[in-house]
Formats: sequence, structure tokens, C-alpha cells
Amino acid sequence: MQRSQLYASGHKEYCIVFRNGFFRQIQYTIGKQETLNEIRFDEWKRSDWLDNEYIRTLRKYLDDYNSGKVSNANLDPYKEQVKGKFVVYDINPYLLGGVLIRITFLDMPDKVFSSWIYSNVDEQKEIVESYEFRSISIEKETTGMTKKDILQAVKEMDGLKLW
Repeated sequence: MQRSQLYASGHKEYCIVFRNGFFRQIQYTIGKQETLNEIRFDEWKRSDWLDNEYIRTLRKYLDDYNSGKVSNANLDPYKEQVKGKFVVYDINPYLLGGVLIRITFLDMPDKVFSSWIYSNVDEQKEIVESYEFRSISIEKETTGMTKKDILQAVKEMDGLKLW
């Protein structure tokens, strides 16, 4: 007896071929497993993108950097400026898991920093278990914004805030 498995469109199909040439097909539906990013972000609304644990993890890392608990050569040239508050310039799911957060600091409004915050997912329970800072670097891109522009945007845009 030979067995083969075919997977297609959420179905699992077994074909069993007997020695006499007859075969029997058994098919049953298996649940569609969500991708990790679907588990992370599927139910998110706009407000979730502007206030979440990924941003809090980044803020904690920056606080730890500023207090000397961690070191980071990418931030050293901007040590004084990164002591202040930042605003989220852009945030998106990251291909390697978690999010890529682009921020600009109130005291350095023309510079953009990119940070990768990873999240560990329990695939069985379909929940995010923890968050990890992975990297931060300064981009070549500039915002063209001033401190006044950032404060005005925070005032006018619902959900946007200083961290």
C-alpha cells in the first residue's frame, strides 16, 4: 500500500493505492493557519498603529540607553537629542517579524531614525507573547519638518502623540 498527501486550498487529501490497483481517497478540511503577521496585526485599527507595545518597547530601549543601561554606537553621535521625546513618523509590519518604526525626535525634527522591534508569537494560542528591540539607525532621508511642525501635527492629528 502506498500513501501520498496533497495539500491544496485548506484541504488535506490522502490517496491510498492498494496492490490490486484500486485506490481510496480520503479528504478532510484543515484549518487555515494564520501567518505570524496576521496574528500580530489582523485586528488592528488606526489607533493601534499609533499606540502599541512596539512603540513602548522602543521608548523603553531609548530610556535604557539614556540612563546608561545599554550602549549603542548608532545613537552616540546624537546622545543629547535622543534624550527627548519622539513622534512616530511611520510604522509598518516588518518582513522579518514585528514592526519597522520610523521616528523623529522633537529636538532633531529633520532626522529620521528607523528601528526594528520584533515580537515573539505563540502560534498555538495565536497571541503575541513578548517584544524585543533589535536595531536602530539613522536614515539619509530628512523630514523637512521643524519642531513647530511636529507640535502642530500632534495637536491636529487624532492619536498622534509624543513618546
